[in-house]
Amino acid sequence: MEHLQNENANCPLPPLRFRNGAFRIMVVGDLHEQYDLSDELDRLKTADSMRLLWTAAETLRPDLIVYAGDQGKDDDEEKMRAIIRRITAPAKEYDIPYAVVFGNHDPECAIPKARQLELYREEYGNFYTFDGAPGVTGCGNCLVPVKDGAGERDILNLWFVDSLNLCEDREVSYYDWLREDQIAWYKDTAKRIKDARGGLPPALWFMHIPVREEYRLLKKARLWEYPYSVKAFGKRRGRYVPRDPSIGYLGEDPACAEVNSGIFDAWKEVGDVRGAFFGHDHMNEFAGEVDGILLAQCKTAGFHNYTDGCNAGVRLITVDEARPEKIETHMVHFKELGLKSGSLGPIQRNFTDRQVINIRIASVAAGAIAVAAGAAALVWRRK
Repeated sequence: MEHLQNENANCPLPPLRFRNGAFRIMVVGDLHEQYDLSDELDRLKTADSMRLLWTAAETLRPDLIVYAGDQGKDDDEEKMRAIIRRITAPAKEYDIPYAVVFGNHDPECAIPKARQLELYREEYGNFYTFDGAPGVTGCGNCLVPVKDGAGERDILNLWFVDSLNLCEDREVSYYDWLREDQIAWYKDTAKRIKDARGGLPPALWFMHIPVREEYRLLKKARLWEYPYSVKAFGKRRGRYVPRDPSIGYLGEDPACAEVNSGIFDAWKEVGDVRGAFFGHDHMNEFAGEVDGILLAQCKTAGFHNYTDGCNAGVRLITVDEARPEKIETHMVHFKELGLKSGSLGPIQRNFTDRQVINIRIASVAAGAIAVAAGAAALVWRRK
């Protein structure tokens, strides 16, 4: 497959391949790790995050780990190296290949993203993210093929794409969006592969900030659904609930760019992407199809930033070798792995953030009803 070797000339590693009839990917979202753990609570938060990563890696034994952005940051290179060493230690221990995509917070330090990629490779070289699109906007845009179990044919493609940072003009959008040259790179690369082999294998797409088409999985909440809804801002202002409860947990407004980049339409045009996986929204873990493409959120695996109680977790993706277009995926939560948190209090350990909010809403409503009932009773007695 000369064309794929050319596309991946900067990734001098053995090709990924299916094992035992499947290819399994563990997605780790939004760790927000930090070097300074002098505060006791910070130490406990890191301990919880790493306990999740170590246990999930040992239990699931995936064929690839994908860190989905906002891994951590520090302005000192050696401290940044220490963070990378810490979070990739489970992959190294169990000899699991890994890849990263950058989130909006990863560039918010003095270590350029290109240098961060080098640090990842220096710390654990079984690293499949590389500069596959020189001169194209972003860092770490690349295509990684996965071969069948015999190592003969590429039957699955993995796209890793930098979803950039914040928009320069905040009146247009808070978050940035994919650039035209990134989309052109994707389409041109896919065309070269298709022309060379007479077709495209199915593909999975990984980037940090979700696409706006996720809102097609949601609907405006009716009045009686408000206690279970999330509040959206910007152009999508309003309250939303899942269109179909089966898609899973919606804990916060999908924080997409206000401008639609057009990448979703490009996926439909090219026809290879069967599933796209995002981080960014720490509490969301819903997954559903839009126009035949699975859009899936990977909630936070970390405890340093805002979490969802003990429901932090990783997303497991399983692709069947006999039917690589078929995707199975689900979240594996901290509590489901039999873990106990040392950094969260009793309420956070036992309720999701959304449940806590609902309890507060119910308490306020009950208080209002009680006040109204008391006022009515007083009026009645005076009569």
